Amino acid sequence: YVGAIGSKKTDAARRERLALLDMPAAAINRLKGPVGLPIGSKSPPEIAISILAELVKIRSIK
Repeated sequence: YVGAIGSKKTDAARRERLALLDMPAAAINRLKGPVGLPIGSKSPPEIAISILAELVKIRSIK
């Protein structure tokens, strides 16, 4: 699991930059972004909780 914090717009720009750096599409597609469950988080503690909740969800699926 490799993820990054940021908005959907930031995530799209990040993926575009990685493609320009010749990162394979398969590797870019494995990246998770933006991380965290969509619970309306705004503060750093809420964002951290949403990220941890996503990790718990992913772990429970495997």
